[in-house]
Amino acid sequence: MTLDYYGYRKKFAVLVPSTNTAVELEYNKMRPEGVVLATRGCVIPPFKVTNEQQFVEMVKAIGAATEQGLRDALTCRPDHVIFGYSAETFWDGKQRSDREFARYNAIAQEIGGCNVTFGAQAIMDALKCYPGVKKIGVITPYMPVGDRQVVTFMQDIGYEVVRIQGHCSQGPVEIAHESFGKTRQLVREVDGDDVDLILQAGTNLYFTELAAQLECELGKPVLAINALTFWHALRSNGITDRIHGFGSLLSEHIAIPE
Repeated sequence: MTLDYYGYRKKFAVLVPSTNTAVELEYNKMRPEGVVLATRGCVIPPFKVTNEQQFVEMVKAIGAATEQGLRDALTCRPDHVIFGYSAETFWDGKQRSDREFARYNAIAQEIGGCNVTFGAQAIMDALKCYPGVKKIGVITPYMPVGDRQVVTFMQDIGYEVVRIQGHCSQGPVEIAHESFGKTRQLVREVDGDDVDLILQAGTNLYFTELAAQLECELGKPVLAINALTFWHALRSNGITDRIHGFGSLLSEHIAIPE
């Protein structure tokens, strides 16, 4: 078999909303030697999001563009496809999430002979690495309607969301404009002695390096969505490199627990 010249270990297709810039940059910062990333967009407009209905419309647009985006991504013949978004993967709870994951994974297997990493399922696998965790604080860039979807999903998989705070970013592009200072403040608002772990959703929110800093400061796991989906793709494909600077998940956990 002829391998991609630089992707002699694995070639990952990365599927993102076309408005997203953070996933590509953060994945490339975490990328080990011998892995290449082929970023492909699910094309959506650069929505303005000033209320909950507009947020729902944005999420629906991502969902509507996903299947074609996946089919386009599979043309590079990847070894694996990473879905670089999260809100749509939580929507309406675990039952729908499992159904959508199975549908997209079946398409990837049929056309490309490969599997996919889906945000919600990656979270379930990542949390197995922290067996004592039951109570979670969550930060997002979402409007409250999106936060409620995260809470529902986490409850469905057996975790209590003690507190959740969102940036209420004014559009999918603007998520990447949020400052580390403002994000730190949200973390402070959801943290406490009653919280075992901090989870961040929203893939266009830069957080992987900040998460590693916060783990040291808070003395508890802090999981960034882009770190955990990239971790899931690596470990699903037998790549066990310990990658430092992006949190304990990538540096300490070299396999997906059974």
